Amino acid sequence: MNSPNLEQLKSLVLSVIQGEQDYQALLNLLEPVTLGGKGLESDTALALALLLDEVEQQAELNDQLHTLLKDQGAPALVLTEEGTVVAQNPAMAAMFATRKGDGIASLGVTAKCFADFQQRIFEYEGPTLLRTFPPLTAREGNDNPPPVIFIGLYNNEHQIFLLRAIECQWPNSIDRALEEIFQLTDAERDILACLAQGMNSEQISLKRDRAIGTVRQQIKSLLGKMGASSQLQAVALASAIGSQNFADQASSGAPQAALSGRPLELGELRRGARRVGWRRYGVKGGKPVLLLHGVYFGAGEYAQEREWAARCGLDVIVPERPGYGRTQLPAKGADMLAVQVDDCLAVLAALDIPVAYLLSHDGGFPFALKLAKEHPGRVSGIFAVSPSAPFKDSASLDYLPRQHRMFMWAASHAFWAVRLLIRLGMVQMRNLGPEHWMEAVFEDLSYDLEVMREPAFRQGMLAAYGYHMNQGGKGYEFDLELSMAIDWGPLAGDVQVPILGLVGGRNPISPPDFVRGLQKFNSAIELREIPEAGQTLCLTHAEQCWRLLAELAECVEKR
Repeated sequence: MNSPNLEQLKSLVLSVIQGEQDYQALLNLLEPVTLGGKGLESDTALALALLLDEVEQQAELNDQLHTLLKDQGAPALVLTEEGTVVAQNPAMAAMFATRKGDGIASLGVTAKCFADFQQRIFEYEGPTLLRTFPPLTAREGNDNPPPVIFIGLYNNEHQIFLLRAIECQWPNSIDRALEEIFQLTDAERDILACLAQGMNSEQISLKRDRAIGTVRQQIKSLLGKMGASSQLQAVALASAIGSQNFADQASSGAPQAALSGRPLELGELRRGARRVGWRRYGVKGGKPVLLLHGVYFGAGEYAQEREWAARCGLDVIVPERPGYGRTQLPAKGADMLAVQVDDCLAVLAALDIPVAYLLSHDGGFPFALKLAKEHPGRVSGIFAVSPSAPFKDSASLDYLPRQHRMFMWAASHAFWAVRLLIRLGMVQMRNLGPEHWMEAVFEDLSYDLEVMREPAFRQGMLAAYGYHMNQGGKGYEFDLELSMAIDWGPLAGDVQVPILGLVGGRNPISPPDFVRGLQKFNSAIELREIPEAGQTLCLTHAEQCWRLLAELAECVEKR
């Protein structure tokens, strides 16, 4: 079959970028080519490949989270309820050297201070303050700079915190913050308000019916408590606090899950020039579990998985795979399986964990196999939820839903098309926003889409948005390359530890009959089917998964 008309394709791609047409229109145009088994003509491929930069630039502009920040001249950022940076403006990046995916530690904020900040918003349902400290690298030689104060709101629509640094103008929630953060007395807060209104010491003395010496001493005291080097600096801070312009830009309200007793810890380490992010939840010091995460279900964002991990006494460590979250990509041409194994070992070493049980979600399974094969002494077993079998040996991909089949075709015949499809998919997800981005993922999987629309999974889905989008789909790109370019199936035959797979009978991406192909490599692999589950098995059957994992880990300990 001939390639689609070049100008038609270019026009369609640009209209998708600009939001004038739906992403599905492009799939409709390309689908006949993918079914024909041949690639696009070289001039068409080149022209479309050159559009990638424009696609990526527009994707950033269309991101709804970045839209919240676009009019903020002062440093501003968006945080998830767990304290992860998912968007920021240039002023913020310049002041703090923060990057998307960083945790609150990069702002110089402790977990307790962030919890107190959330509590004030929860209790008073209004904006409040968060005190931060720029890193040494951003202090321009000043060894003792004043803190940077952010005014923060909660956005109910996206379930995120929107913060803006106070640079230049308070409700009860702000007044309580001044008391809690700076330990200002009632008198000192009243004087600060007077200063913000332009009063001098004499005017404040008359208004408050206090001796001028007393007022001056109180001003000196509040300056010291606030870390302000001058009265002018304190006035600038106070005048900025009263500004309501910021409040009009986001819906304020109480976070629904921010005060969860099952927190998600974020950490990172360096491996050479690369940054490797990791997460931890459950019970620290419990039975160690290393999670090799998949593509769409995040890495600890869902409250259900944190809750059940804690109930089952599991200490879950999640190295973020390259291209997801904060973990940076390796050098071009690197062995992705080997890189992930070394990242995992580095995280385990940093946390002083010698042996762990491996849990994998969908695309994380090959990495679990590689780790178990190369380092059997560090792995006590593998529990694979919704594992896949290698696509490389598949005679046909016709059983796959259309969108997934097209991605697999592109990975085999024209990898540049994978990059284009992913980047246009990112545009679509950003247009849909954190609330609806899963509609793009499960567009042709009606059962799983209905699951993701359930209120119980909303908070996790919103949090996973920034994690998945952080590097523009690079993680998914590498996963596709691995699926079609590397025959990883024989790894299953080289693993000596027990392997149990849990598969969903309603999963059209990795249906049970397809996954059973793993047993030709290793007949000892045990597969259990849950007929009513789909690709969302790890969410719909979270309790069953975590209890089974705890039982497996317990059995290993008793050997």
